[in-house]
Amino acid sequence: PNEGRVRFLGEDVTGSKTYTMAKRGLARTHQIVQPLEELTVRENVVAGACFGRENHSLNSAYGVADEVMEFVGLDNRVDQLAASLNVGQKKRLEMARALAARPYLLLLDEVLAGLNPSEIAGMVEIVKKIRAKGITIIMIEHVMKAVMNVSDRMIVLDYGQQIAEGTPEEIANNPQVIEAYLGDPELAKRLMGED
Repeated sequence: PNEGRVRFLGEDVTGSKTYTMAKRGLARTHQIVQPLEELTVRENVVAGACFGRENHSLNSAYGVADEVMEFVGLDNRVDQLAASLNVGQKKRLEMARALAARPYLLLLDEVLAGLNPSEIAGMVEIVKKIRAKGITIIMIEHVMKAVMNVSDRMIVLDYGQQIAEGTPEEIANNPQVIEAYLGDPELAKRLMGED
C-alpha cells in the first residue's frame, strides 16, 4: 500500500508476497479470471492445495482438489482444460483453487462480474456454503442484491471514500448509499427482498 499498514492474524504483513500470505491462510480470487489455461481443472486446483496453508504433498493435494471441485460443482469437468471453460466455470475454478489453499480469510474480487443470473445464483450459494464452513470472506462486489443476501456486515465506498458501514438492512436504508448507488428507496427494499 501507499500508506498505512496491513495486519493479518495479529501480525504486520504489509508488503508480504502472495505465496507468503497463502501459507498464512489468506487466499483470493481475481476480478479477471486467471486460470492456468494449459492445465486441467484438477491440476489448477491441485496447485492451490500445494501452495496453501497446509503444505500438502502432491498425493494429498489431489484428494483436497477432488473435495473442493465437488464443493463448487466442477467435479464433472476435472479432466477438462481450463482454457475450454466458460466464464462462469472459470469463476468457479478460481474459487476452487483459492479454497484448496484452506484459507482462514478469502478475498473475493468481483466474483459475480460477467455472470448471468443463473450463474450468479449458483455462485451466491457457494459463498453461503463457504460462510457455513466458518471461513471469513471479504467481498468486493457490485451486484448489490447478492451482496445484501450473503453479508453480515458491509462497508460501502464511493470514489474511494467510506460512506457507510453496517448490516445489510442499515446499508439499504442509508440515505448516502441510496443516493450514491441505488437511486431510490424502493430499489433498496427490493434488494433486501421486501418486494
